[in-house]
This record gives sequence, C-alpha cells and structure tokens, in this order.
Amino acid sequence: MTQQTTPTTTAHVGRNLKAPLAIGSLIVAILAGCSSSSSSEDSGIGISHIDPAATGDGATFQTPFDATPDPDGQNVYFTALTMDGTPAVFKVAASGGPVTALVTGDPLVSPFGISISDDGQTLFIADASADAAADGEDSGGIYTLPIAGGKPSVLGGTAGMHPRGVQVEGDFVYFTGFQGGKPGAFKAALAGGAVSQLGTSDGFSDPSGIAVTKSGAVLVMDSSPDGAVGSALIKIDEAGQVSVLKDGLAVGHPAGVALLSDDSAVLVSGLDYGGMDVVYKVDLASGQMKSFNDVIGNFTESAGLHRAKGSDKFAWADSKAGGTGTVYVLAK
Repeated sequence: MTQQTTPTTTAHVGRNLKAPLAIGSLIVAILAGCSSSSSSEDSGIGISHIDPAATGDGATFQTPFDATPDPDGQNVYFTALTMDGTPAVFKVAASGGPVTALVTGDPLVSPFGISISDDGQTLFIADASADAAADGEDSGGIYTLPIAGGKPSVLGGTAGMHPRGVQVEGDFVYFTGFQGGKPGAFKAALAGGAVSQLGTSDGFSDPSGIAVTKSGAVLVMDSSPDGAVGSALIKIDEAGQVSVLKDGLAVGHPAGVALLSDDSAVLVSGLDYGGMDVVYKVDLASGQMKSFNDVIGNFTESAGLHRAKGSDKFAWADSKAGGTGTVYVLAK
C-alpha cells in the first residue's frame, strides 16, 4: 500500500463514447464501514484493507462503467457490457452471489453513469450516446429504470445532453453533460421537465462524476478542465460560484466521486503517477489530500464511485480489474 499526498502526472484515461472497450473485467467494490484487523491510519483515508467477496464467472458481464449501492447498502447496481459487448444494467448482492441482468441493449449505448432514488425503487442512468431524442443524433439522455428491470424511459428534458455522471439527491437528479454544446453540471426534477444549469460552463471541458452536499454545493470531476493542470475536482457552491477545489489529479473514465456521509471530504476514483488505481480523499475544508491503493494498486481502469444513502458504504467500479472480475469489500 502506498500513501501519497499529491499525484505527479496529468494524464488521464478516456473512452470513445460509441465504441466499448476491449474485453475487460469487473470490480464492484463496496467501501463498507465495518471493523478490520488493521488501523485506519494504514490508508490515511479511514480504510485499512480489502477482502474479496466474489469473483466473476466470465460469462455474464465485462467492462463495468459505474456502480451504486441501494440506500441500505445491501445490493449494488452497475452498468457494464455483456460478454458479447451489449450495454446493460446489472444487480448483485453487496455480499456477493449471482449477477442478474436488469436490462440489456436498446436503448442503451454508452451507460457511463448510474444512481438510485432515495426510496431505492428507481435507477437513473446517464447514457452519453443513446438516441434519446429519437432524431438519429445519438446525443444521449438520462434514463429511468425500476429496480426490478424492464425497459428504460428517457427523463423528460434531458435528451440530447450527452450526460456522463449522475447523482440523485432528494427530489432532484444532478448530472454532468452538455447543453447547447457547452459543458457543465445540471439539475432536473425526478419526474423530468425543465433542466437548470448549475453555475456556468466556465472551467469545464469534460465533466464526469458528480456529488452533492447536504447544503447544495456540487462537486464535479472534470478530466480536461480549462485553466487547470491535469484533471480537476471542481466545486459549484450554493451561490453558483465555480472554483477549482483540487487540480493535478489523474483519473479514469468515467471519473467517480462520492462524498463521505458527513460531507467532510470527497473520495475520488483516480490513478497514481504510474497509471495504477488509487482512491483519493480530498478534505473539503482544507483541500488536503490523502490516498489509498492497497490491492487496487494492481489495477489500471479506475471508474465510477457512489455512496449508499444511509451510511458510509460505497460502490466502486474498475473496468479491467483482476482479469475475471471481482467483488471486493473495503473496510474500516
């Protein structure tokens, strides 16, 4: 395990929105606040070690993009590809077990983000390239899907916005994407309708993961920010002011971010100077950063990251980890 305070590269990993990666594998990690034999000081971010919970069978899925736990942290929903390269949404118990496909194929094309409603009944999927407007432009949209599965429905007002990251908080869905060709962060009601831009497009270039504090501040991971070095964690405060909280980061794609339950810090799914996976913890008050790469430091495709609504339990995806796909528990 390596402790770092600053990354030393500005490189980041990207993906073609229309062309899925070559066959990779899954890691859906549940960062769980449970006891362990090691102290939290070992990681610097309150995580001491990782225990594998299950290994993929190589017949169900590949190349996961993002993952979210349900509000209680009992199940994990994730977007990925089937073994024949078809985009899909899957479910697995947080403790491991069989993986179930909830939907495969049309209308999904590039489902890079996933989040869940506060009541745990509806999934919200950010697809950057689906033909949500039915105009042949493949400009994406936010889709809703019952947790039991079925056919996804486009959320009114979001068609054509190339959404990447998505996070549901209360009565609103927050997402990153493009409006009128300009990048930024946006907000819509869970039922759809008018979309509001949060802050301005200033400083954004390729916004990805998004998280929202209880007070309404929004954090966005931008993998190619204007005027910043490398990838940057951008903050939009409650008044709509946009600022860079931390730059010089290296991240995978999609770039995951998730707040701790007390809003004291944000975890970033990143890459170290050698291009290997790392989870960064950025303190919101001071901007100071620590990192953790025990076990995951052998992997190279860090991706989406989300926290359970009710606790400090997180789901994390790596698109090429382990060769066959593995479910891990990251424990305090």
